Formats: sequence, structure tokens, C-alpha cells
Amino acid sequence: MSIGHRALTDEELTESSIGELYSALGAKDTPFLFEKSYKVDTDHDIPSGGGNSLDRKIKYIDRVLYQEVMDDQFKATDLTPEQIIERWLDHEHSEKCVADGDNGVDDYLPCHRRALRKEHGGVIAILGPKNAAAKIKKYEETIWPGLVRCYHREIKNPPKDLWCAPLLDQPSERDQEILDIFRKMGVIDASKRPKYSVHYGFGPKNCDQCAGWNPELVSQERGELAGCHRVTGLVRADRHCDVWREK
Repeated sequence: MSIGHRALTDEELTESSIGELYSALGAKDTPFLFEKSYKVDTDHDIPSGGGNSLDRKIKYIDRVLYQEVMDDQFKATDLTPEQIIERWLDHEHSEKCVADGDNGVDDYLPCHRRALRKEHGGVIAILGPKNAAAKIKKYEETIWPGLVRCYHREIKNPPKDLWCAPLLDQPSERDQEILDIFRKMGVIDASKRPKYSVHYGFGPKNCDQCAGWNPELVSQERGELAGCHRVTGLVRADRHCDVWREK
């Protein structure tokens, strides 16, 4: 939920359509990833507010931000604290499943836009479709100060397995500061390259033939997904990128 990619503009709030969202969530193995259960962790520092473990099995909500929600500091959204947390979990889960799934979306930013559409769809499902744009704008304006506070708060205890794509893709100066702190604290993904910058996608050589292929970190879907020594998140066996090196 990195605030660097969550601008309060009409373009950002409407950028991804329902069709784009569900065409990705419904492609090949993506819906099977989406159906899998996960745990919720609220004990760590997550500068982007929410996040994913590399293997999608844990959804993180920043510990201080979570307490602010549960203290009803965002009641102006007209959602209950539990409903707000559910919307953020919708966002995080959709984002990572689209990123890992065998669909037409591989880079972080398009995953984020589809996940934001999923989050907003959940808001409107609760508040009703009348004046939907105004309701979404009010929701975003209400949660925004909390996300900004979270983004700039001192980082003491980040999870070591945090997926760092939201910070690595087109990083701001603050993103770079956070990544430097993460590296010093042993966050695995913080030292890797974003998929966008290495042109991750289909190519002449496959990821599972590359020296970066790292199933010892994460291995899923009968070997179709694995960690990578060089590139953020999980990579697919049949993809390729610019940093491919023979085993």
C-alpha cells in the first residue's frame, strides 16, 4: 500500500477497471493462489502500512497503524475498524497474487492499481454504489494522514521476509532510506532488483535455468514459482530477465 503509488487524484482512484482486475485474478493459476488462506501479523513495522511475506502466507499490517484503526481514528470513512482492516487485506492479497500468478501482469505498479480497485470495490460494497466516487475520495482522505505517519515513523522491527516491491519500483528518496534500513536489519528482499527495471517477462532463457533461481528460499506450485537471488519477490520458471545468468 505504498503511499508513493497512492496519490489522491481522480486518475489514480479510477486507473484500473473491474475488467482488468478480474482478468488478472482469473488467469491460469492466479485464482488458486488467491483462494489460499493466510495469517495476519500486526506485530511489525511496515512503512507502507500493509505488506506481504515473500510466500504470501502472511499479510502484515503495521503495528501502530493497526492500533490507530482499532482505536477508531478513521471513523470518518463510515467503515468499522474491522472493515477497514479487511479492505487493506483485500488489497495486499490481491496485489501479491496478481504479481505471482501466471497472468499478463508481472510488474508491481499494475498489480498495485488492480489491488487498489479491489480495495475500493470492497468499500463501495459496504457503503453502497450511490455517489461512489465521493465515498472513495472521503475514504482515501481519511486514511491518508495515518498512512503518511506510518511511512515516516521510525523503523524498529521489520519482518525479514517482507516483499519489498512497493519500495523498489520507482523509489522515492524516503523509499531509498527505508530500503537502506531494511538491508541493515536483514530484510531479504530489500537488496534485490525490481522486475520492471530488469524487464522481467518472457525471453530466450527460463528462470529455472538461471543461477538466480532460488527454490531454497521459496518453492511453490510444483516448482513453477521460486525465490530469486537477484529479483524481488517470486519468479516463474518460464520467465526471463536482463540479469539472467547460466547456472
